[in-house]
Amino acid sequence: MMRQRICCIFLIGLVLFSWPCRLLAAEGMWLPDTLNTLPLDRLKKLGLKLKLEEIYNPNGASLADAVVMVGGGTGQFVSPDGLILTNHHVAYDAIAAASTPERNYLEAGFLARTRDEEISAKGYTVSITRSFKDVTADVLSVVKQSMSLEERQKAINARSRELAAAASNDKEGISAQVVEMLNGLSYYLYTYLVLKDVRLVYAPPESIGNFGGDPDNFQWPRHTGDFSFMRAYVGPDGKPAEYDKNNVPYKPKKYLPISLDGYKEGDFVMVLGYPGATYRYRESFSIEYRQNHLYPWQIQTLQRQIALLEQASRRDPASALRYSSELQSLNNALKNFQGSLQGLKRSKLLERRRAEEAAFMQYVEQTPNWKAQYGDALPQLASLYRDLMSYQAKQNVLSGLLNAGSTMSLLAAAWDRARDRDKPPEDRTSDLTDEAIEQLKKTIPETWRDRNIELERGYIELFLQQADALPAEQKIASVESLFAGKSGADRRQAEAAWARQMLESSRIQSADDVIKLFEMTPAQLQAIEDPLLNFVGQAKAELAPLDERYQRFVAGVTKARPAYIQGMSRWKKTGLYPDANRTLRFTYGVVKGYSPRDAVFYDYMTTLRGVLEKESDEHPFKVPQRLKELFAQRDFGPYADRRRNDVPVAFISDTDITGGNSGSPIMNGKGELIGVVFDGNYEGLGSDYVYNPALSRCIAVDIRYVLFVTEKLGGAHNVIQELQTRHRAVGSK
Repeated sequence: MMRQRICCIFLIGLVLFSWPCRLLAAEGMWLPDTLNTLPLDRLKKLGLKLKLEEIYNPNGASLADAVVMVGGGTGQFVSPDGLILTNHHVAYDAIAAASTPERNYLEAGFLARTRDEEISAKGYTVSITRSFKDVTADVLSVVKQSMSLEERQKAINARSRELAAAASNDKEGISAQVVEMLNGLSYYLYTYLVLKDVRLVYAPPESIGNFGGDPDNFQWPRHTGDFSFMRAYVGPDGKPAEYDKNNVPYKPKKYLPISLDGYKEGDFVMVLGYPGATYRYRESFSIEYRQNHLYPWQIQTLQRQIALLEQASRRDPASALRYSSELQSLNNALKNFQGSLQGLKRSKLLERRRAEEAAFMQYVEQTPNWKAQYGDALPQLASLYRDLMSYQAKQNVLSGLLNAGSTMSLLAAAWDRARDRDKPPEDRTSDLTDEAIEQLKKTIPETWRDRNIELERGYIELFLQQADALPAEQKIASVESLFAGKSGADRRQAEAAWARQMLESSRIQSADDVIKLFEMTPAQLQAIEDPLLNFVGQAKAELAPLDERYQRFVAGVTKARPAYIQGMSRWKKTGLYPDANRTLRFTYGVVKGYSPRDAVFYDYMTTLRGVLEKESDEHPFKVPQRLKELFAQRDFGPYADRRRNDVPVAFISDTDITGGNSGSPIMNGKGELIGVVFDGNYEGLGSDYVYNPALSRCIAVDIRYVLFVTEKLGGAHNVIQELQTRHRAVGSK
C-alpha cells in the first residue's frame, strides 16, 4: 500500500511539474498559483505591465480578490462599496423575479437611485475565493490497493467531505469544498466567503441587455449590452448575513479600476473568472458518446421542451414573464449543444483522438515500464463505456420522466428521501440530509402553487414518447406495463390520457400533502395507494440499479482516466493545465478578428452604428428610441472610440473561456477593466474539447458601452459616480 501511495504521489508530481507547458497560443485556463509557470517574457512582450503578485497574491490584495462567483456566472467588484458588475443574463433571474406585468423591469430596465431602492436578488449569493491548496496526498491517503472501484470512490468522497467540513465555518460565512483536478490526478481544497445578501442596482432594458436575443446568441458580429450592476451586503458586524434592511455594503479587499482608453487589434488582454467545465483531455470513448449519443438526445429533448414553454408563454403577459428566464436558459443550452456537436464533427476530433490513441498504445506495448503504468488505462475505459452504452438511453429517459415538472420531481424526491433514511449515514445522499430537506420544505408551497399542470403534462408525454422509442433491451418496464399492446397513434392518445388523469386525479392535492410525504417510510408512501405516487415509486426503483451502475462507471473512470491523461501528455510531450471546474482561473490573449469561412473576415470591434443597422420593429432587434436619439445627436460623452468616432459596443479576443466565464472582467495589461465577457462565438463552441486559436473567440461588451448606456440612457449617475475611471490624454498610450 505504501509503495502504491509513493508511486501515485510521484506520478502526480511529474504532472504538476509539467504544467509550465509548451503551449504558446492563448490556450489554457490557469490556476492562479501556477502563473509563474507561464511564459512571462512572452506575456510582457504582448503587453502585460503587472507583476504576477498583482494578479494573484495569497498574502495580500490582488486582482483575483475583486473577481467573484455570482449566480451562475462571474462578476467583479468595481467600487469600495460592494458594487458588482456582471452580465444582464447572469442577473436575469433577479430582474425577472422582481418584475410584474404592471412593472416589467425586463422591458423597461431597473434603476435604484438610492441604496434603499435596491431590490433583493432572491436566491443569489456572491462567493469570494479565500484560499486554495493542494490536498492530493491527504485525499489519496485513504485509498487501499484491496479496495473495489466503488470502495475507492467512496473513500475519496468521504475524505474530501471531511476536509471540507473541517475548513468550513458557517458562523463566519466560510464554505469549503474539495475539487478534483485533471480528472483525479490531484485534489484541491477551496474555501470561500459566501455573501448571502445580494441586491439589484441597475439593469438596462432587455432591448439593450439582450439585444439580438437567440438569433444573435453565440454569433459575431454582436451588438448586445449584456451587463447589470448588483451590490453585495453584510451584517453591521461585517459578517455575511441574510437580507436585512440594516445590512451594510460589503467592503472588498480589491476593486477594479476602469479604463476608457480602449484597445486596438493585437493588444494584450487577460481574464479572471470561474469557467464551468471543459473536457480537453477526454479519450475517444467519451467523445464518441457525447458526439453520437448524448448531444443528439439533448438537442431533441430541448427542442421539444422549448416548444412547450413557448406555447405556455403565449397565454398571457404573466406567463411570458414567468417562463422568460427558463426559456432563455434552454435556448442558450440548445444552441450550445448544437454548436458543440457541429464543432466536434468539423474538427474531426474523434477520428484524430482514435489515431493518437492507436499510436500511443503501439508505443506503450513496446515500452515495458510504460506498459506497466499506462497499459490498462484505455482498455479499462473502453470496457466502462461499453457498459454505459448498454443502459444510458434508458437512464436518461427515465431520469427525464421523473423530473418532468414540479409534481413528478417532488414525488420522486419524497421517494428518494424515504429510501435514503434506511441507509447508513456515510452512504446517504448529501442533498437529502435533514438540513437539506428542511430547506426544500420551505420552497414547496411556492413551487406547488406555481405549477402549470398543462405544461407538466406536455413534459410527461415527451418522455413517454421517448420511452416508446427506446431499443428493446432498454425498455422501461414501469412504462411499458401501462401501454402494453399499443403503438403509433393509439399509444400517443393513451399516453396523453394517462398523463392528464395522473396529474388531475392524484390524492396529492396540496403543498401540505407533499410536505408530509418527506416524513414517511417507503411502506407508508405505498400505503397511500395514489396511482401517480406509486408509479413514481416503481420508476425510481427501476432507476436505482441504473444509477448504481453509473456510480460504478464514474468510479472506474476516476481511477483509469488520470493514467490515460498523464500517459498521453508524456507521450506527446505537452504540458497540462486542469480542465475548467468552476474554480478561479486566469487566461490571456490578444484582441483579434478571425475568418470563419472562405472569403469572410470579421473585424474585432462592433459599434453603436451596427446596433441601428440591425434595428427592426420586432423583438429582439427593437432599439430604444432614446438610443436612436443619442446616436443621431452624436451625444457620446467620453465614451466614443477615437479611431471609429463611435461608441464601441463589443469586441473579441482569443482568450480561452467557456460557460461560467459570463460576467468575467477582461482587462488590459495594467489590470484595468476594459470589458465584460458574455459569450463565445459559434465557430468556437467545440473548444470545450479542443481549443482552436484560429476560430475560438471570447466576446465581451466594451466597458465604454456599459458606461454610455448606464449614464446616457439609464440616467444612473449615482452608479457612474461610484466607479474609478481612468482616461489618459488623447494620443497617449
